[in-house]
Amino acid sequence: MENTRKPARSVQAAHTAQTVRITQAAQFAHYIGIDYSGKGLPSQRHTAIQIFEAGTEGEPVRAQGMSSWSRQGVYRYLSERLEAQRAGRLGPMIVGMDHGLSFPLSYFQADTPVKPRLTSWMDFMAHFHDMWSGAMTGTVASVRAATLPYADPRELRLTEKFTPAAKSVLNLNPTLISVAFSTHAGLPWLYALRSAYPDVLHVWPYDGLHPAPGMSVIAEAYPSLLYHRYAYPTELTKRDEKDAYAIARWLQEQDSGGALRLYMGLPTLNERQLAEIVPLEGWILGVL
Repeated sequence: MENTRKPARSVQAAHTAQTVRITQAAQFAHYIGIDYSGKGLPSQRHTAIQIFEAGTEGEPVRAQGMSSWSRQGVYRYLSERLEAQRAGRLGPMIVGMDHGLSFPLSYFQADTPVKPRLTSWMDFMAHFHDMWSGAMTGTVASVRAATLPYADPRELRLTEKFTPAAKSVLNLNPTLISVAFSTHAGLPWLYALRSAYPDVLHVWPYDGLHPAPGMSVIAEAYPSLLYHRYAYPTELTKRDEKDAYAIARWLQEQDSGGALRLYMGLPTLNERQLAEIVPLEGWILGVL
């Protein structure tokens, strides 16, 4: 993975949530972890991009047996699954995606000659697509968005302030290995998915904290929160593989144990944070 994220105390402290007995059935039939990368062209396959998937039982495995993916390939993989769900051939999935899904609140609030004030996450996504759709055909570095440079490339979202060692999604310094490149490369593809499949896809938490029954979910994940929880299969030697595996396994465990609803409900945040910040900035699933 491009960004090196360290374990956060927040998930470890929230480990007690797993002891809470919640009797509802699992929400999802499939659990998918994606370790993403903003390197190179969107058509290029990289071992830095990994997808692992699991059902309701058994350990996560490589999606389609593949050991490397392109960003275009990730989009096709998810869109094919959503098409199959729409046709009734697959049950709902939850996807943990290892890149930022939004920007800091100040970006929404700014009104400039090249960017209006944005009042919803979908407004932001449409605006971002206008600025960065070139990243769907070229490299992130090749895009000359009118909104660059950002006023404060080190600014963090609230969820990142809750997460030790998190990096800003705005920091496109080419000398750094950061989540910013993954975010700028990935958001146009997410906008395309959300636009094409609104009837079966819920992007958490922007579409609400609790998805309707039967909806698939894409949420922002942070694999370094989960990395030390697991003993990995011996054939997994790369950190990117282990990160994708950890995301899928954690989602599976939390849903089967009933704690995923608790994490998705963000019970430790106050009313203002839930009403004014989370719907725009979003949140990393697992951070409490």
